[in-house]
Amino acid sequence: MLRLFVVALAMGTCLGWISRNAAAQPATTSGATVKVWHALGSSPCALFHPIETRDHALNVSETILLLRDFHFRCAALPIGAQPPTDWANFQKFLQAAQAAQIDVWAILIPPTEGGDSRPYDTDYLKWFQVLATLSLRYPHLRGVNIDDMLVGFNRKLFTRAYLLQLYQAKQRINPRFLFVPTVYDLDNKTAAYLQGAVDGVWFWWMNLERGLGLASFLENARAVVGKRFPVYAGVYAAPTSWHQEGEPTVRAFMGSMQNACRYSDGVVVWELSLDPNDPLLQITKSYNAGGSEALAGKCGEALDPTAFASPKPRRIPSGTTSWSTPPRAKPARPSVKKETK
Repeated sequence: MLRLFVVALAMGTCLGWISRNAAAQPATTSGATVKVWHALGSSPCALFHPIETRDHALNVSETILLLRDFHFRCAALPIGAQPPTDWANFQKFLQAAQAAQIDVWAILIPPTEGGDSRPYDTDYLKWFQVLATLSLRYPHLRGVNIDDMLVGFNRKLFTRAYLLQLYQAKQRINPRFLFVPTVYDLDNKTAAYLQGAVDGVWFWWMNLERGLGLASFLENARAVVGKRFPVYAGVYAAPTSWHQEGEPTVRAFMGSMQNACRYSDGVVVWELSLDPNDPLLQITKSYNAGGSEALAGKCGEALDPTAFASPKPRRIPSGTTSWSTPPRAKPARPSVKKETK
């Protein structure tokens, strides 16, 4: 009897261990794998320039209407200190996006940018707990990004131990809620630093005026990272705080979008204007489902770049007089500034 009790106890312990560890692992079905490795979806994700009402709140209804009209299924929005990107406006946008079946990514401001994601500021552990809990109510809250996470003195806060703490906190609440921070360098040391503590990275191409070199930039990063986590390409659609004198030309942006969709696991476009007359918006939405590009609705899925035919010759967007001088008004100062190391 004692022997049977010991055997039963051992089997129970083993089964319990297996059950706990199986629950902690990501789903291995085909559909779940696609969601983890292509979490931005198969079309570009719009980190859009906010549209304001007269009282400077986020114009949620207009934003959702435009995103749907342009066939965007993913949007990213920073959480800042003031409207239109404060916490209250973010929650209103999330509620509307959930109803419209648009995925949403929250962006938290790093210490180098003031760390003023109110109300929890730089208490990122609290933010992860709050956002992960909110994602249970709103499943289209896909994940959280920390901007410029390893830039400057941010790295002193975001130690590997702290990153693991953040990751485990959201995993305990909702493993399907993802953590995908912003990075600018991806060598083997950085990949090892992040492995097991992130669900991917937004990897930004910082040459606004030229797309030349982006393909090898992304290919090299993915070769280094391997299967440790996805690499999502970040493409700029506006001047930045570190490069205010220039902005992406139509030709450069077009090439960057093509390479980003082809050589990464998905694409996020920063400061994308939702003005229908903006040629960069027209280029971006041509990669959405039903768009004119060869990779429309397939961004991030071309693991074998030769699997798709060479794209057809591109027509200059309507109203654009030349490749290098699009009739495009300079946008307001970005809501989330990008900084170099």
